[in-house]
Amino acid sequence: MPDLSFLRDILVLLTLALGGGYLFTRLRLSPIVGYLITGIIAGPYGLHLIKAVHEVEAMAEIGVILLLFTIGLEFSFTRLLRLRKLMLVGGGTQVLITGILVFAATLWMGLPAGAAGSLAMALCVSSTAIVLKLLLERGEVDTAHGRTSLAILLFQDLCVVFFLIALPFLGGRTGEFSPTNIVRSVLLLGLLFLFARYLMQPLLRGLLRTRSPELFRLSILAMVLATAWITSIAGLSLALGAFLAGLALAESPYAHQALSDILPFRDTFLALFFISIGMLVNVHMLSENWPLLLGLFLLLSAAKIFSGAIAAIFSRYPLRIAVLTGLFLFQVGEFSFVLLRQAQGLDLIPEEAYQITLAIIALSMVVTPLLVRYAPAVAAAFPSWGGLGEGAPEVEEKTANLTGHAIIAGYGLSGQTVGRVLREMNIPYLHVELNGETVRNARRSGEFIVYGDATSSTVLKELGIDKARAMVLAINDPSALARAIQTARDMNPDIYILARTRFMLELDHLSNLGADEIVPDELEASLHLSASLLRRFEIAEGRIIQLLTALRSEHYDRLLKKKETPAGGFSVLEGGSLDFLAVPEGSPCLGKSLSDLAFRTRTGTMVVGIIRRERTIFSPPADLVLERGDTLMLLGGEADVRRARDFLRGP
Repeated sequence: MPDLSFLRDILVLLTLALGGGYLFTRLRLSPIVGYLITGIIAGPYGLHLIKAVHEVEAMAEIGVILLLFTIGLEFSFTRLLRLRKLMLVGGGTQVLITGILVFAATLWMGLPAGAAGSLAMALCVSSTAIVLKLLLERGEVDTAHGRTSLAILLFQDLCVVFFLIALPFLGGRTGEFSPTNIVRSVLLLGLLFLFARYLMQPLLRGLLRTRSPELFRLSILAMVLATAWITSIAGLSLALGAFLAGLALAESPYAHQALSDILPFRDTFLALFFISIGMLVNVHMLSENWPLLLGLFLLLSAAKIFSGAIAAIFSRYPLRIAVLTGLFLFQVGEFSFVLLRQAQGLDLIPEEAYQITLAIIALSMVVTPLLVRYAPAVAAAFPSWGGLGEGAPEVEEKTANLTGHAIIAGYGLSGQTVGRVLREMNIPYLHVELNGETVRNARRSGEFIVYGDATSSTVLKELGIDKARAMVLAINDPSALARAIQTARDMNPDIYILARTRFMLELDHLSNLGADEIVPDELEASLHLSASLLRRFEIAEGRIIQLLTALRSEHYDRLLKKKETPAGGFSVLEGGSLDFLAVPEGSPCLGKSLSDLAFRTRTGTMVVGIIRRERTIFSPPADLVLERGDTLMLLGGEADVRRARDFLRGP
């Protein structure tokens, strides 16, 4: 009978991982921490439940390979080019500062240069998975600190690949990097990249024609493992080959399908990887050194918050955004485990330093959700220094005599649309935006836009908030939105504040802070969907408007200080249904006057207006003749409106 002890070990690990991951997910923490604790419990320093430790480590290596492959898939060249400036400035600054601080501190503590370099590489990266999850949950991916954090994380992920190549040099293992071997490796990688780029795609296309999803999955998995194996033959790491395979497929039409097929395998094997890391943690050693562990954790957290904040400042963001970015990036990431494992295999890190570093990484992951929860309040304590940034004298000259204008915070689609409407109506306005690149592009197109933080009282003062008539807040950052409302209301009690938010749950809070009207995307999108659906079912337009007005009133009335709703409810609808009917091409009514048509007598509806060439004629005279392109505003019951529609169409 075959030996099934390995199967028993895997079953024990997966059962413990399931329980630990579920528990920490319910606690709104990363399941990675649950996997690490699983390894601690089951490993040789815990209850010693696992016998086949080396087999588990071999399976864990597959998780690292698949992780690097998915990173390569997400690193398309187009994406890199789009974020290149923010990645290079922000990411380069953060990695460099953290690396220098950690390297200097570890040297000062007496560790050799190889260990100091390895720890600097491992500890300068943050957790892409944790930060992205928190940003998505909080709806802050499109905010200034969200974009900056993601750009820095992308740069860190890219650096991991180079760190994996550099680690053997730190270990003094440069024998395989002789000129001959380097040329052989470059040629091998070049051929591998050409195969994955140009030959693999026709192969995948042929497999897809079979309409067999399992063949596609098998081919992707085989390609990843084969690429990793070939790079190891070339003297490079398995992870580098997997990354190159992902990068080669990133621009292909099969990238999204490959990613969705690989993710289940990746997550399963990665769980085993984190468990294998936990199995190496010596709990007894950590319990004896907990004061040192806590002190080093606090020092590292301060260093990473500082480096993240400086990176955001160098990317031309104000201090509040910089502090937020630093707080989001203060933890150490999952790639740190990969780098530490590699460094330990090269005998670069002493055992005690390795154990303490593992504990620091796990502790930082646990603390991240708790710290991020209070990050906006902490960042709000830091003032946004200065004013309008570049072009300030010109802006101050333009705003010096400006009065009765509107200030639009944010230059996304919503902000641009509001600005266009105001421009068409000859109402003075200006934009304020935090993205420096967006500001430069908008200025080149002739837009009156300034760089600044709408939550800063200094910036708002220089924009003439005390003389402004209205302020429109079209920004994506919930905490910044709340602060901007409060600051604007304190500086100008009479200003009209119109805010856009994402969720209905924020209406009461923003209204209490001083917003006059709040437009939630969640509600307006649902109303627009409902209106489109009702038109498909040929419900009268007036009935649709009446229903939408009632729904808006239900949600908005308790917040507005005035009686009318944002839709501008029609009191005349109480006596019937208002409908908009376009006169069809070839209608027998064309060329005839309203008195000749006698709408009231023949259909029971009354013509209360006519929309002609983007102009509305209210209470049209009886001798008005219908023309091509006219739209009638009819008041009447639903049956009357249906008769009017048939009358306009003719026999």
